[in-house]
Amino acid sequence: MNGRPTWDAAAAVEAALAMASGGEGVGRVLKQGRRGSVVWLDDAGPEGVAVVVKTVVSRGPQWPGAHRFGSPAQRQFRAARLLRDAGVGTPEPLGAVDRADGSRTSSFVARAEVEGEPLDAFLPGVLGADRRVFARALGRFLAAVHRSGIYVPDLRDKNLLAARLPGGGFRFSIVDLDRVRRPLGGLSWRRRRQNLVQLDRTLGWIASERERLATIVAYWRASPPPRPPLGRMVAEVDKVRRRKDRQVARRRARAGIVPEERQKLACIVVAGNEIAHIRGCLESVAFADEIVVVDSFSTDGTFEVCHEYTPRVLRRAWTGYRDQKAYALSQSSHPWILNVDADERVSPELRAAIDRVLTSDGSGWDGFEIPRLVHYLGRWWRYGGWYPDLRLRLFRRERATWGGTDPHEHVILRGRIGRLDSPLWHFTYDDVSDHVATIDRFTTIASRSGRKPPRRASWSQLLLRPAGRFLRFYVLRGGFRMGFPGLFAGISAAVYGHLKYAKRDARARGREVAP
Repeated sequence: MNGRPTWDAAAAVEAALAMASGGEGVGRVLKQGRRGSVVWLDDAGPEGVAVVVKTVVSRGPQWPGAHRFGSPAQRQFRAARLLRDAGVGTPEPLGAVDRADGSRTSSFVARAEVEGEPLDAFLPGVLGADRRVFARALGRFLAAVHRSGIYVPDLRDKNLLAARLPGGGFRFSIVDLDRVRRPLGGLSWRRRRQNLVQLDRTLGWIASERERLATIVAYWRASPPPRPPLGRMVAEVDKVRRRKDRQVARRRARAGIVPEERQKLACIVVAGNEIAHIRGCLESVAFADEIVVVDSFSTDGTFEVCHEYTPRVLRRAWTGYRDQKAYALSQSSHPWILNVDADERVSPELRAAIDRVLTSDGSGWDGFEIPRLVHYLGRWWRYGGWYPDLRLRLFRRERATWGGTDPHEHVILRGRIGRLDSPLWHFTYDDVSDHVATIDRFTTIASRSGRKPPRRASWSQLLLRPAGRFLRFYVLRGGFRMGFPGLFAGISAAVYGHLKYAKRDARARGREVAP
């Protein structure tokens, strides 16, 4: 005998249960619910080290130790030994205590991890090139777990701790040992894919697409055969992740659960002399985490008003709708983007719909089309083809580029596109004069886009297409229901089509008049 006092795991469990029941103690309750608790105890382990006690309350007719595979604490103790023997980071197991009395509890005691943070809390503090290094290290860690033949059913969020190594690099520790085991038939690709999906869903909130891809590539390179081709692995993980996102979103919606976490949103606005609309626009998007305004040297006070709502007001000479919006997108910093024009406003219903998208990280979608509801001449236009006028306005930043030709630019999205029902309000023209001036300006821009050198217009383009636009607007899409304003708008649609080709024909003939 060496004379040292014997450490008693049961004493640590008693102290943890007392704290979980509201008693005093040196430590803190990390988690508590009907099924059990997790308690951190300072100086309660061997030689005064801190310990974590995870307690499970039995809900069955038998006490926990009567299970044929052992109690929950015994299974976690074996899992910890299994992981440590395989060289996988996990807290040192210190004891398993089962109580057959009235409490019917099973408690697992492990040395506390004093270094390391949960994955979702640690990664935001990793900056620059270190993020790619982190992603690769995470992929290699998961490959090491799978090479050992060990299956960890719940490898996500707070169940995985990360820390920096003194000499550079990162280390990881698995802290949730429930149901960790080494399957007798080996580790199937389905189980390996499940772990990849769990990590990808966790990283989806805090990492870019490239960083998540780096994790999968590093895993693929370090994982043992047999393994699917890299392209197939990436596609399968993406497909299963999207399906899981949709399932979780539906369950939360049915249960009325609003998650605490929420993806951050950046709103981009391109403006130039929009003093009549800009204040209403920015007030409607004040819920966004970031507002980026690109102002083309306004002279009517627009620039000053924008500064009242956001510090991210950038001045840039006008280079076209597509180029200005592409620049605004490059200046944003959040994963989700809301593209709003200066003469548009987000309705309260649309804001609620956007919040639901952000709390579910898109529910497996990469972008959403939003209907626009036009307000013009004192009325809302639901006929004539101006509604729903679906536009892709909410999307993931990393999957979007700008395309199209001025003035009708649009987002090109790599991914799945959904649809929201709530409208974006569009205050398109101030009055008839503004409508006519806008037609003149837009037809000039459109005539200068496309083929270079321009091709002369045909008679069908000058006459039949404008007539078709009028019939489609006024007759087929119900513009006549709007009364005389509907007739005026239908004629304006025809004039727009005629002027676009007439101006292009003038350019082809060399008769264009300088603006």
